[in-house]
Amino acid sequence: MAKTTIGTTYQEILKSVKQRQFAPVYLLMGEESYYIDMISDSIASTVLTEEEQVFDQMVIYCTRETDVTNIITATKRFPMMSEFNVVIVKEAQNLLKIDELTDYVMNPSRSTILVICY
Repeated sequence: MAKTTIGTTYQEILKSVKQRQFAPVYLLMGEESYYIDMISDSIASTVLTEEEQVFDQMVIYCTRETDVTNIITATKRFPMMSEFNVVIVKEAQNLLKIDELTDYVMNPSRSTILVICY
């Protein structure tokens, strides 16, 4: 797994993903949604094969009604067909209680890659 960094550029993230050096949690945020989508798509297509994605990848589109508990539950699943479980949270700025993810982010599962698109 890659080390935790703050303020990493999208080129550095894409390079580490191509080298299969994954961080347990990615918080992707900024004014350019293009780069956020590019990175999350790269992670989604690199970590798992298409066959593995059916079982071990979950994409959650957040609304004001989205329960953070469902996201945490998804991150604690064990992978079925691959090394990693990938959870991609889209539109995370809509989560009312995003701070409830703090405990998970401080102690993430080694078998899950959580991508938060904010």
